[in-house]
Amino acid sequence: MADASEDLPQRDPEVGAVELIAVRAGNPGPMTLTGTVSYILRDQDQVWVIDPGPKDPEHLADLLVACGAQARPMGVLVTHRHLDHTAGAATLARQLSARSGRDVPLWAADRTALPGSRPLPSTLEGDQGTVGHIIHLPGHTDDSVAVLVDGGRLLSGDTLLGGSSTVIVPDDGGNLAEYLQSLSILRAMALDGRIGSIHPGHGPAYEDPLAALEAIETALAHRYERIDQVRRARTAGVLTLERLLRSVYGSDLPESLQKAARWNLRATLDYLAEAG
Repeated sequence: MADASEDLPQRDPEVGAVELIAVRAGNPGPMTLTGTVSYILRDQDQVWVIDPGPKDPEHLADLLVACGAQARPMGVLVTHRHLDHTAGAATLARQLSARSGRDVPLWAADRTALPGSRPLPSTLEGDQGTVGHIIHLPGHTDDSVAVLVDGGRLLSGDTLLGGSSTVIVPDDGGNLAEYLQSLSILRAMALDGRIGSIHPGHGPAYEDPLAALEAIETALAHRYERIDQVRRARTAGVLTLERLLRSVYGSDLPESLQKAARWNLRATLDYLAEAG
């Protein structure tokens, strides 16, 4: 996987832009927002699928149609281990392989989550050159990655969501310090022009450089505000998780969001403990 601090080379403009196709799954909910967004990268007749999403026959059929019957499938990649991104991956890879007669690799950073998967490549390579760079961005989970596609389009997985903040689950490899570092890396990439748009795993895209940078800075500011809220509450004698929940999020937090809020609070407490 690429070091996000490296100067990632751009695709030769004479080759033509890689097409980015978004296909939203029908699995809306408190954690998935309007549903998991799967992405197809198309470079002439070659296609790559990022985050096939849930094992929903209708969604998988939509992805097959969007890929195209005559497409050459080059691989299926997941940005992290969560089932709303991975459950349909192996099935889709088999379907693409059966239809095309090609060996379609399945790539994952956490290979235990996807039996039969292969280690992530550093880049996605097609006949016309590099289509995308894989960037390791731990925090949401320890195996989280993003794909920086030709033209500065960032497929962020769950590192950044559209219109909401992501959850950090300590028991699932989530780590707030790593998440803040990943956001800082993305901010630096946006400031120097390497990120032109952000396409999250859930929610709408940030379609231009200014919106992308604002999304990153908003996510950073939100986390630091939460850290300060938890620090002040602890200093004031609020010690239990349930009291912290009410103190930081208020007493009217919907029940459907309370589990995620507890996870984020635990991640913040771990961060403060590590920071001394």
